[in-house]
Amino acid sequence: MEINSSDVNQSVFVQPDFSVTYVAISVVCLLMAAVIIFLNGLVIFILARQKGNNRLHFFIFHLAIADLCVGLVSVLGDGVFNGILRGEWFLGDVMCRTWRYSTFVVLIVSNNLLIGMSVDRYLAVRYPLRAITGEYRPYKAIIIGSWVMALLVPVWTFPYTGAVLYETTYYCDITITTDLGWKLYVGFTLLLVFFVPFLAVSVCYIGITLVVWKHWRESKNLTEMNIISEDSTFKPCHKTKNNGLLPKARIKTIKMTLIICFAFFICWLPATVFHILDVYQINLLDVRYYIVLQRLYPLNSACNPVIFLLFSRNLFPCGLSKSSETMRGYESVDPTNTTT
Repeated sequence: MEINSSDVNQSVFVQPDFSVTYVAISVVCLLMAAVIIFLNGLVIFILARQKGNNRLHFFIFHLAIADLCVGLVSVLGDGVFNGILRGEWFLGDVMCRTWRYSTFVVLIVSNNLLIGMSVDRYLAVRYPLRAITGEYRPYKAIIIGSWVMALLVPVWTFPYTGAVLYETTYYCDITITTDLGWKLYVGFTLLLVFFVPFLAVSVCYIGITLVVWKHWRESKNLTEMNIISEDSTFKPCHKTKNNGLLPKARIKTIKMTLIICFAFFICWLPATVFHILDVYQINLLDVRYYIVLQRLYPLNSACNPVIFLLFSRNLFPCGLSKSSETMRGYESVDPTNTTT
């Protein structure tokens, strides 16, 4: 995202006594980049070796690619350019605009895929029969659309970024100089990377809750009717494997995506609040703390692979095959095997 404007104050490039802050930026960003790259690289490696990955794994695979790019482009670049090099830019105006654009792209595609996963879970619960018959196949369109939108949306940032000369040093910064323009830029950026994804995910899970509640009510009413009309001598010879409202595998995937989306909210909320406080010049903390705290949003890209690995321990060589078979039975990409 990088809406730091050369560290909080848009009208001033150099703040007094920032040497410790630059060290903190480089350490925080480089450590986060290492963790993000390792964890998402591990997820990509594991899923790339799997045969017959399910639809959710398909989303996770692309999410891991996007988060890996966040670590490489956004976090590592921030640590090097704004930490180690102390904001000085040596690569020219075109590369500055390209880097700013790229950081925006990788963040948007990661957030778009979270929305896509939530939409996919809602459609799987709302229209389960379409998955069984193979009629339900929007997941590839959702993933492709997430990448295409991420490439197109940040184009608007090109006129507002560039290499700016301050005294004898160039900085890769946002070139907006008016207070109103800066507020609009930050507000629109936060709208795209936080508020819209959070609202979209919330709507999807409210929809899932309503569908499950409706099914539960219908199932309860049906059970009551069966009890009333049931012959006392009749005993069912067996119970079906999936007597519940939803198969266990589907419940598991809904829980996992919900936790991933909740982690997105937790990781992005502090940075969003600090950016809003910054743009309206509400100085509750020293400006140097803002500079570091605003860079903690990529923790979301480290949480995603951890959550996935915790829910998918069966993918490791030592894992048992039972949960893998359950997941594959209800979540396979192959339309002949899937119900979600």
